[in-house]
Amino acid sequence: MDHPLVSAIITTHNREPELVQRAVRSVLNQTYQGIELIVVDDSAPSFAWRAEVEQAVRSLSEGILYLKHETCRGACAARNTGLGHARGTFVGFLDDDDEWMPTKVEEQLKGFADENTAIVYSQVIYVREDPHTEKLGSPRTESGYIFEKLLRFNFIGPTSGPLLRKACVDAVGGFDEQMASSQDYDLWLRLTRKYPVQLVDLPLLRCHFHAGKRILSDDEKRIKGIELILSKYADDFSKDNEAWYSRGSMLVPHYLRVYGRKKALGLWSTCVKKCPGKIPGNFELLKMILSGK
Repeated sequence: MDHPLVSAIITTHNREPELVQRAVRSVLNQTYQGIELIVVDDSAPSFAWRAEVEQAVRSLSEGILYLKHETCRGACAARNTGLGHARGTFVGFLDDDDEWMPTKVEEQLKGFADENTAIVYSQVIYVREDPHTEKLGSPRTESGYIFEKLLRFNFIGPTSGPLLRKACVDAVGGFDEQMASSQDYDLWLRLTRKYPVQLVDLPLLRCHFHAGKRILSDDEKRIKGIELILSKYADDFSKDNEAWYSRGSMLVPHYLRVYGRKKALGLWSTCVKKCPGKIPGNFELLKMILSGK
């Protein structure tokens, strides 16, 4: 592999200029130089800082391709817009409040020695802002054809983490714009069903959690996303009770907050039937439901 072009796609939605600039700088400061940067603005037309965000981004480099949606179309549509303009052999997505470590692209490109590899992922540093803490995520160890293992746990991680072979992403249709959440996990499943992945055992992403609204804090969107995952891959989950349990148990606290105790208990009962041996997990879920928290 010579010196391939990499497309970095930052999607932004109603985010203050300083955070978007931080994300942009993390791409511009990459040790690998063969990168085109695309920023897709999916902010509401009424967003007070929309013009300031664009100005802040353009002030950092004249070479940035800045694209704006006229109306909010969602994260998946914004990523697909960037993907449609990307010219790179490889593509990486970055949320507007996360940061790439300086050697991310350089290190991950080394993982594409096998021309069939679709995803090269890495370790992740999770940063919480209030109070400020930084923690290395759960160790990631899997490479190769890992679809069945991925059904049980999304060890590839958030959208901002991996580098992807663009031809493979195009072949599976990009991001599913029906997904209200779990969009990254859905794409990883479609890719790993057909292609192998490779791990670079280095922390190459700083993923931030802060007071701003993220999809994970929206219970209804979270429910819709997980339920759609269970529906889209129903045949696969039907063959693996532990995989179904991993998604179903995630739904229980969201069900409790949105639908109340009765429906949460019904889902908990299904989880127990799927995996009665998971006694500590089942007990903690029940305790949470009964306490209403």
